[in-house]
Amino acid sequence: MKITSNTVDFTTKYVIEVKFKIKGVVAQSDIVGAVFGQTEGLLLDLDLRDLQKSGRIGRIEVDNESKDGISEGIIKIPSSLTRKETALLAATVETVSRVGPCEAEIELIDIRDVRESKRKQIIERAAELLKKWDQNSLESSEIEEKIDAGIKLGEITSWGPENLPAGPNVDSAQELIIVEGRADVLNLLRIGVKNTIATQGTHVPKSVVKLIKTKSPVIAFLDGDRGGSIILSELMQLAKIDFVARAPEGSEVEELTRKQMIKALQNKKPARDKKTSYSKVKKEDTGKGTLLQKLLKKLKVKNPKAIIDSLEKIEPGHSIGFNKSMEKLFELPVGEVFEKIEEFKSTQFLIIDGILSKRLVSLIVKMKVKFIACKNKEEELRVPDQVVVYFF
Repeated sequence: MKITSNTVDFTTKYVIEVKFKIKGVVAQSDIVGAVFGQTEGLLLDLDLRDLQKSGRIGRIEVDNESKDGISEGIIKIPSSLTRKETALLAATVETVSRVGPCEAEIELIDIRDVRESKRKQIIERAAELLKKWDQNSLESSEIEEKIDAGIKLGEITSWGPENLPAGPNVDSAQELIIVEGRADVLNLLRIGVKNTIATQGTHVPKSVVKLIKTKSPVIAFLDGDRGGSIILSELMQLAKIDFVARAPEGSEVEELTRKQMIKALQNKKPARDKKTSYSKVKKEDTGKGTLLQKLLKKLKVKNPKAIIDSLEKIEPGHSIGFNKSMEKLFELPVGEVFEKIEEFKSTQFLIIDGILSKRLVSLIVKMKVKFIACKNKEEELRVPDQVVVYFF
């Protein structure tokens, strides 16, 4: 059974799609009520009731099926908000944890741009019109510019099982540039950059993660807003990113001029800071594994090979803990470490294929963990000197 809104009207720009799993049999009205009730007051400017009254979001659509005492389905929320506001609203909806007395899990599937098909038609038609343009009415420089724009628009391709927007050289080029959306790919095509692929939202597809493993260097070129930071955080946890380029704060890649894009790419920064908080080990130490080996030697690790091997073989998004005797205590998804690490009180060495957070640092300091290896850390995070941190 389905509670539906009217057909998405012309004002709708995005549709938020989330999936839910509820431990109990509930009605669609219960789900909608929970979404309204539990998000109320979280973000004053994005109250669902006010947004719906003002027409900035449409009627919420729920597709719900119950089987064996479990209710599962999809929630769709049409939005005419800005991209930033829509992303915030999606994140807010994900905080819903109960529907009536039942536990609920809500996870974002996608934020879909319903204008994408119209954009494609417009682009194709614009390229066709450019070809038919009366060249005699234009200056020679304008003719070249128009033809070049038409060619670039025609070069965008669909890549992989998700049909992601990409440049024509995304498979053949060794270097890969990752952006957020189709408009970003188009803007880079206009300056001759053809090795770009879009994630199409904050959820990074598995096919892109696999592609990244075959490329070097890999550059993340993202918007200078919260959405860009969210994508970067996920990319850093799932794959090896070599460099990060960002649009100016508050700007989007699709809005940048030729000069701004070139400057942003030229000013790209290494994705991971190779410094360590262990001050007695000099950064000048070179050679594969030399810095790590010296760190472990100074810590008098009994079996350093266990850590070195684990760093090479750890699964993406996982963590591994060892005790003083280098016995493996656990191997868990990174998201579960904060909740479960206290169960393993003898943990002395921790490997995280992800980002070191302030919450986790405060916990491991209390547990007297000696060594952490991770992909990156939160900005401006300070780690006490008694904890050795190695970035891999």
